[in-house]
Amino acid sequence: MNDFLRMCFNIITQIGPYLVVLLLLKYLVNLQQKRAKEREEEQKKGIIRTHYTIKTEKTLTIIFVFGILFTGGCTVASAIQQDDIFAPLVFGIAFVVFFIGSLNMIMWKLEVNGDEITWRSTFGKKRTFRFEDITYCERKKGSVRVYVNGEKLFTIDSNIDKEEFMEDIERRRIPVKSYWENQHKKNRK
Repeated sequence: MNDFLRMCFNIITQIGPYLVVLLLLKYLVNLQQKRAKEREEEQKKGIIRTHYTIKTEKTLTIIFVFGILFTGGCTVASAIQQDDIFAPLVFGIAFVVFFIGSLNMIMWKLEVNGDEITWRSTFGKKRTFRFEDITYCERKKGSVRVYVNGEKLFTIDSNIDKEEFMEDIERRRIPVKSYWENQHKKNRK
């Protein structure tokens, strides 16, 4: 009986992290589907929201903050216990990646209020502009780059829900180009 319980515990500890990740992904997908359904119902009713904010999912931000704590602890522990530099270096690099990712997810924000757009960068720099200022947008692998006066202002990553913003772009007839088409045209010249 004791061997059976030990075997069950080993199976649970090996499969457990995968189940947690799958459940978290399922939660994120359900959340996006719920928001899409609410937006679709608003469109059917003819409701056009004039004020909304685009940010990174809070759940993903929490995961990155836990990643900071975990890799920071691993970096310190490996530096104390190891004679060589390889393990602390690897954990240190992972720590820096999690730190920059968390900073981006916490700080980056796009707020639309009517025709006015306020964008806050990863490092807190704020710029305010209007939809008329946008020259064009460019799609690349699920992300959208926004250009103001021909200069790239910001990118909305593929993991951020940008449907409402893209509906505003379509409604205002701002051109949306494909990155790959532009690269192909540049290469032909």
